[in-house]
Amino acid sequence: MLLSRLMQDALAATPDKPALIFEDTVLSYRELHDAIERSARGLLSLGIGRGDRVAIFMRNRWEYVELYFACFRIGAIAVPLNHRFQTDEVVFAVNHCTAKLLIADEALLPIVKDVPEQAPSLIGMYVYGGDAAPDAPNRWSDVVAAASDSVVRSEVDDDDPAMILYTSGSTGKPKGVTHTHRSIGATVASRVTTQQLDADDISLAATAICHAGAAIGVTFPTLHAGGTVVILAESDPGLFLDAVNTHRPTRTVLLPAQLLDAVVDPRATSVDFGSFREVACGGDQMSSDLYDEFAKVADLQLNQLYGLTECEAVSMNPPFGLVERGSFGLPRAGVEVRIVAAAPTADDTDGSQVLDAALGETGEIWVRSDSVMTGYWDDPEHTAATFVGDWLRTGDLGSRDADRYLHFQGRIKEIIIKGGSNIAPGEVEDVLEASPGVELCGVVGTPDARLGSLVHAFVELKHGLADPPTEADLWAFATERLAAYKVPDRWTFVTGLPRNHVGKIDRHALHIRAAELDAT
Repeated sequence: MLLSRLMQDALAATPDKPALIFEDTVLSYRELHDAIERSARGLLSLGIGRGDRVAIFMRNRWEYVELYFACFRIGAIAVPLNHRFQTDEVVFAVNHCTAKLLIADEALLPIVKDVPEQAPSLIGMYVYGGDAAPDAPNRWSDVVAAASDSVVRSEVDDDDPAMILYTSGSTGKPKGVTHTHRSIGATVASRVTTQQLDADDISLAATAICHAGAAIGVTFPTLHAGGTVVILAESDPGLFLDAVNTHRPTRTVLLPAQLLDAVVDPRATSVDFGSFREVACGGDQMSSDLYDEFAKVADLQLNQLYGLTECEAVSMNPPFGLVERGSFGLPRAGVEVRIVAAAPTADDTDGSQVLDAALGETGEIWVRSDSVMTGYWDDPEHTAATFVGDWLRTGDLGSRDADRYLHFQGRIKEIIIKGGSNIAPGEVEDVLEASPGVELCGVVGTPDARLGSLVHAFVELKHGLADPPTEADLWAFATERLAAYKVPDRWTFVTGLPRNHVGKIDRHALHIRAAELDAT
């Protein structure tokens, strides 16, 4: 599927129907199409063409979608940058992909104002939203206004790169995950089929649209189905709850921490969640507390999904089928998943020699699909290490239960080997978070001269407890539910766990903190 044609059916059938809603702006399919064409002409007027990289550094706003599809229209490659990036991170990404253009949000201009001096590939930097500041340099609105009205013609192929998304790895420099028109189109079509999306759907894009989840996973499929996308300006419980009341969304995907903040907000009890057909969480583990709090405000089973930038939404609980609490369900349409028992040997070039783990056993999650990225931009070494034939090695650990539903068990690089026994941090975290007094926890390994590693648990307790659990209480709770070697050896209570750019627990920061504590 060429992404420039993603909305063509909706445009033909319902041109005046709302396609995007952002704050007070409502944009019909016709208006969105016209905006995309104008920006596509603007890009062409600057000499941007097929294969050129256009870096986009903006917060959530409807124009993000306009710029995505303007790039797709002319065969340019959209490079969305995390709006939380600082200057050095922007410079790295722009230089790594040799972006030709950088388009920034006016509010983020202080972060990128000196980037052109450090990025020789850039021919220009333009500001979106500069109409409020007439002196802002190189306003994108001026480029669009000056472009000709000629019909946009372009040569684009399904296998052309469409997006480069920089991952936020806990160590080392980010990698540029490269998706083609084909891989994104496969995800869009699969999402529509698996979730049974239709033109009546109103999807709430509540996470950052610079990430795969909100863009490829929510916005693009909804537009393909002819529905309406409501874009939140930022992650805020009040904005989310107001949007539920005002727009009556049918679908949304959030980070677990986001949803928990919303459902424990005192205003949540007065909000009617009845319009939702599906509420899903991804990007991190879901605590039992989240399930319980959500059940207090919504008569709907919370859906957990699993995905990664390299393949968005690999697996999810069927929205209209069996939903297993604590599981991320079944692979979506067109996706194959293996739970692999052991790492492949050097001569196993296609994964055929590797055994799959038995039901209930933990192994690495491998994925095969047209939705999978083509590789990491300009990084053949990491690309080769990530693929075995056409199977993507995720680096994540999972298992299958008797219903063949999938469960997340942690990261391979986070596996704790204690006295020769493997311990999945996710398993220990699930047990601890089932304790009534625990809000959230993060488990990491810490070096030990005798056993190789010990288990260190960082615990965030629920606020306002009259009688909070002690280390001894949690130790006893864990001992009843885990093999002795899996019970944490060290405990640290924190007021809040560190998080990375996308809101996940920052395990790298926990390793650093554990090392600091070991040294004292």
